[in-house]
Amino acid sequence: MWKLAIDLGSSMTKIYRADTSSGIVLAEPSCVAVSGEEIKAIGKEAKNLIGKTAELTNIIYPVYEGEIVDLRLAVAMLKEFFSRIGVKPSALRRAQTLIGVPCGASQSVLAGYASLAEECGLYKAVFVEQPYLEAAGAGVSLREADPVFCIDIGGGVTNVAVVSADGLIAGLSMNIGGNNMDHTIRARVERVNGLHIGALTAERLKTEIGSLQQNARGAFVAEGSSVDTLRPASTSVQACEITDCIRMYVDKILEYASAVLRKLPAEVAATVNRNGVFLSGGVMKIPGLPQYIGARLEMRYHLCEEPQYATVLGGGTLVRDKAALIQYGKELD
Repeated sequence: MWKLAIDLGSSMTKIYRADTSSGIVLAEPSCVAVSGEEIKAIGKEAKNLIGKTAELTNIIYPVYEGEIVDLRLAVAMLKEFFSRIGVKPSALRRAQTLIGVPCGASQSVLAGYASLAEECGLYKAVFVEQPYLEAAGAGVSLREADPVFCIDIGGGVTNVAVVSADGLIAGLSMNIGGNNMDHTIRARVERVNGLHIGALTAERLKTEIGSLQQNARGAFVAEGSSVDTLRPASTSVQACEITDCIRMYVDKILEYASAVLRKLPAEVAATVNRNGVFLSGGVMKIPGLPQYIGARLEMRYHLCEEPQYATVLGGGTLVRDKAALIQYGKELD
């Protein structure tokens, strides 16, 4: 029987196969290229079309800020991903599947995930709030450890929570992440450098020269079109010029993280202060970001070895553990 853990992110979808030693078997962009009702491309092929499509072709992200916003396309995308890893529809009906959902997701959001699972034929799907997965992905055994303080910054959603063997002590999810940083970088380059750039270029600026290190260095030649002439043009962007585009969102996340910490009982707060914060999510790969968070929160930080995969790795750990699935998972109507 297939055992799958799915991290259905706003930017990337990852799938972990736990019934074999395969581990992570898929990591692709959560996007679909459509023309009218026709689906033209899914995943990495769709993302490669961003900014290069004909007028009638649109690139859609069916999962936006942790919510299923286009069920039809989300179903088509996930079915295609299952096909790419070799799992047949008949096997999906028997598969034990874990799907991560945002911390504190509303009933309407959870209903969207339940509908997605049903439409895909995942009749044994279990839903687990992502902070439990992030803690497990960081190598923490919740049933044996003290309360764990986690911050996971993804593309569209950030989860901040303190979890323990007894459940969620305090936490929240917010619609802030790497995508916000990309949009702000685009606006900054347009305003200051006079250059229109695409979404993929903004993302490359963030990943290649984005930094919260003091005296950040590095440069990237961004290509696009001139604001004044609308002709093809390029400009050099320095790392220090986009630091504020990243920091402003990190500071907002830390405001909410501080609010979560203020809700903790005294003994739990003491334990969290002693053990520090566990950091995950693809945005954590930005140089200087983990150190910045640790300094602002005034506590030790622990960065997952592969922060962009922490949630799905934790899902893989839990889907193997029947007792943990019963404790932290829930089946949705």
